[in-house]
Amino acid sequence: MSYRKYWHLREKPFEEVCDTRFFFESEDHREALDRLLYVVNDRNMNMGLLTGEVGSGKTITKNVLIGSLPPQNFEVIDFNNSSFGFTDILYDIVKRISFRDNRLDILDNETPERNDKYMLMQILKKKLETLLYEEKRHLVLLFDEAQQIEDSVLDEIKNLTNISSGIENFLTIFLVGQPELREKVRLLKQVDQRIFLRFHLNNLDFNGSTKYIQHRLRVAGLEKGTIFTSLGYEIIFRGTGGIPREINRLCKLALNYGFAHELKEISREDIQVIIDDLQEHNQ
Repeated sequence: MSYRKYWHLREKPFEEVCDTRFFFESEDHREALDRLLYVVNDRNMNMGLLTGEVGSGKTITKNVLIGSLPPQNFEVIDFNNSSFGFTDILYDIVKRISFRDNRLDILDNETPERNDKYMLMQILKKKLETLLYEEKRHLVLLFDEAQQIEDSVLDEIKNLTNISSGIENFLTIFLVGQPELREKVRLLKQVDQRIFLRFHLNNLDFNGSTKYIQHRLRVAGLEKGTIFTSLGYEIIFRGTGGIPREINRLCKLALNYGFAHELKEISREDIQVIIDDLQEHNQ
């Protein structure tokens, strides 16, 4: 028997995968998503900035945003790793733009070498015109771990927002990254001026942490009862600082611990044993 079956769960609730079914709408995460959607749907706001500490839920929020954008209205290109040169990014954008009718894209025959920035820009403009005028769709570019982007590359990415019809921008860009991204952007004045949205995801408070755990357990199939005691929730919050990734880690260990010791519920003392063990191994 696995810990999943022991606790009457259909699936594992605290895995480190960005499964959007487990997205928890805390006040911060819901507001972040609403603001991102507002920027996209406006189509003339150039760039948005989403930051948060490691493990705060930036990537799953980004993935929920992507899933919320109808493909008939938007072409979405997501960069999970942003530490590339600008021509590499440009080449990737050109190759990844698709069309809904799946017709043969004659522009692909014109794709130049990866380092031919001028020709790549010309082809991108043609493809964006096709997207806007024929497909009636808007391009959305998302750069995760954007704090890794070199300043000069970030400045060139910003320049893509210059491409417009005169009435409507052809694309919207989102930069997603750790808190140092805010300072990085602030020091790049021309990039900073293009940012219409800035939102920082804070860690969960105690109430949010408790609801986060309960939400993931429900999604995983827990139909009734509870697994953690009220004091168990309290020490989970204190031991993780309300960081979703740390909550996942501690709760997964706790479910395994409870299964191994045949517990009916997981208490404050049980969680403390796990925390003490983690601290000992980290010394």
